[in-house]
Amino acid sequence: MIRWLVIAALAAGCGDNLAPPPVDIATELAALPGVHDVTAMPTAAAGFTYYVLHFTQPVDHSNPTGATFLQEVSLLHKDTTSPMIVQTSGYWDYYRDSEVELTYLLGGNQISIEHRYFAGSRPDPADWGKLTIEQMAEDEHAIVSSLKQIYTGAYIATGGSKGGMTAIFYRRFFPDDVAGTVPYVAPISFAAPDLRYPTYLAQVGNAECRQHVRDLATEMLSNRRAAMESAAAAQGNSFTRVAIGPAVESAIISFEWSFWQYFGITQCANLPAITGDDAALFKVLDRVSPPSDSDDDQTGLFDAYYYQAYFQLGYPADGTDTYLKPYEIYGDADYTGSLPTAQPTFDGGVAMHDIQTFVANSDKFVFVYGQWDPWSGGQFDLTGTQDSLLLVHAEGTHNSQLTDLAATDRAAAYAKLEAWTGVSPKAASIAFTDRIAPPRPGPRMRALRAVRQSH
Repeated sequence: MIRWLVIAALAAGCGDNLAPPPVDIATELAALPGVHDVTAMPTAAAGFTYYVLHFTQPVDHSNPTGATFLQEVSLLHKDTTSPMIVQTSGYWDYYRDSEVELTYLLGGNQISIEHRYFAGSRPDPADWGKLTIEQMAEDEHAIVSSLKQIYTGAYIATGGSKGGMTAIFYRRFFPDDVAGTVPYVAPISFAAPDLRYPTYLAQVGNAECRQHVRDLATEMLSNRRAAMESAAAAQGNSFTRVAIGPAVESAIISFEWSFWQYFGITQCANLPAITGDDAALFKVLDRVSPPSDSDDDQTGLFDAYYYQAYFQLGYPADGTDTYLKPYEIYGDADYTGSLPTAQPTFDGGVAMHDIQTFVANSDKFVFVYGQWDPWSGGQFDLTGTQDSLLLVHAEGTHNSQLTDLAATDRAAAYAKLEAWTGVSPKAASIAFTDRIAPPRPGPRMRALRAVRQSH
């Protein structure tokens, strides 16, 4: 900074009209409020430079002088005037330097914010009572407010599944921070469990495939339990937080939900017969709903999510009681090791009802859902909105995106994006194909056995 002042003074004294030196964006980022450190990283993302930032955040935003932690943010920098896509997975930052769909469509910059209490963004010691949707919204507000000192384009909040929920929660508490919000496959649950989902799940796909999926799960749980446990144990994963027996049972119970969430109607023909040998049945279980999703490593990745589900987010009833209940042998106590601390008391749906009321009376949302994704049983209600859209990918799964939509729906979404940002999205005929593999939280606790969020 001193060097630039000297150059400016010399230029003024000589009467020369010299241009300022090139902007060092890393230096500017490091000087922003709240930024603890900035690291330039290599990237294959064309047209971007990639930085990893850490922001100093209060554990409790109502007590800014109290304990703090470092929150990780990935930044794909293009320029300072293009739109800024504010992305969160709702978990750890596994997107890093991968473009999300909106960044691709709008040619924008992108930040990917790690959710508080996940991975390296967890306070030590962790005050679990501060893992709330409002505290995370405060985190995002602090980050976005800081970056706005450099990046002057329109800001769009987005995310898929739990990340989409997080983007909505952010809008609830800071409605003026962004020009619009695009939540992908984002459910809202009002109870623990929420009984709306089984009715929806019972209607996805076609009757023949639905029954075959259920028959496979029934066969595995009723007649092949020992074989499934043996095959899972042979993989060599550690099961100390949840034992292998409950892990396999919960994986089988989640089989139907996971099949329709991640695979869908196009994969029905690839399912084995229920008379197939043990190896064939374990192969499909391990592909669709892996028991290893409940091993110690995976439990460590997602335990904060389970805390949130029990505390504020709620979770779905999975609909398997009608055909698998007679074969279950484990109960809630067998899954408590999934939680990072004592089980919190559910807030009774207060937080989520507040969120739904906000959305129903707000605007500038574009929701995207997959028609045959079980989570679509928890769609938001847009009654009362004037400038929002809810668009459905026909026969789609939990991976549905704008570029999957029918042409008229896609055009309607693109028109909203252009109105919000002043940037015309890439031609609708261009499909976004660089989709990052979603995380797969496992069905650890009996009450949460259907919970397998993605993106």
